[in-house]
Amino acid sequence: MAFEFFNNNGKFFKGNLHGHSDLSDGKLTPKEVCRSYVKKGYDFISITDHFLGMFNYPIAVPELNIENFTVIPGAELHTSKMGNGELWHMLALGLNTKFAPPPQPNFLINNKSEDIESLSLRLSEAGAFVSLTHPEWNGMTLQDTLKVKKVHAIEIYNHGCAIECDRGSGIAVLDQALNQGKHLNIIATDDSHFHIDDAFGGWVMVKSEVNSAASILEALKNGNYYSSQGPDFKNIKVKEGQLEVSCSPVEKIIVSGYGSASIYKNKSDMEAAVFNLALLPQKKWLRITLIDKKGNRAWTNPIYDY
Repeated sequence: MAFEFFNNNGKFFKGNLHGHSDLSDGKLTPKEVCRSYVKKGYDFISITDHFLGMFNYPIAVPELNIENFTVIPGAELHTSKMGNGELWHMLALGLNTKFAPPPQPNFLINNKSEDIESLSLRLSEAGAFVSLTHPEWNGMTLQDTLKVKKVHAIEIYNHGCAIECDRGSGIAVLDQALNQGKHLNIIATDDSHFHIDDAFGGWVMVKSEVNSAASILEALKNGNYYSSQGPDFKNIKVKEGQLEVSCSPVEKIIVSGYGSASIYKNKSDMEAAVFNLALLPQKKWLRITLIDKKGNRAWTNPIYDY
């Protein structure tokens, strides 16, 4: 059962998986980015600068004297082109400096660039955690998503895109892909650049025995985490056709399933709920959403084996 990680050894570590520094188009140096997240209580981040020739293909891992804080090597890669003619954007965490960049020198469409199937396969073979980014902002379609065979996750929430242009969601294309049988986890991220107030709005809570790059990456690949804008999941259990959820105080708990199927509980300051899974007629997948008084959400990864 995919929710068993809640009872694994270790603890939850808070992290941002998508952000930029002045090595590409961000405002702050990598060290300043790290210190900003440390001040907000984060345990780890990945600085995912744009992996383009114009920026000399940066992978930022600054030397820090900060205890209990981890920086995961990563980058945001690009290649041409999606179905709407725009550039692909893809996160790769755990990337090393020996990875051969795709022939994409800048943000302009390059008809000689690497196709997305090849790039995603190479990243997977290199051991990276791979995620599609800001699908609503990009205009990513179901057909685009299904083309990418080797990908771990897709952004369900991108804070920078939500702040800048109200295109921060990934729910529509995610659920369509799940309905088509594609297995995808999700992440909530900042995509912070620090030119505007675009940080500290979306994160992941990763269950791991230790706060190290290797351990966090392994947990991400195994789906041992949830995503949040504020609320916290405490535990989730599935037994004998029932789903039990415990969490920080929220106003609504929603269980979404195949097609339009969903069930929910609505109660002020609710910290637990039990759901009858027989009310989700097609048992192909489900995911859980929390919504608190401020409208902030938290999301589980989808599960398929219930």
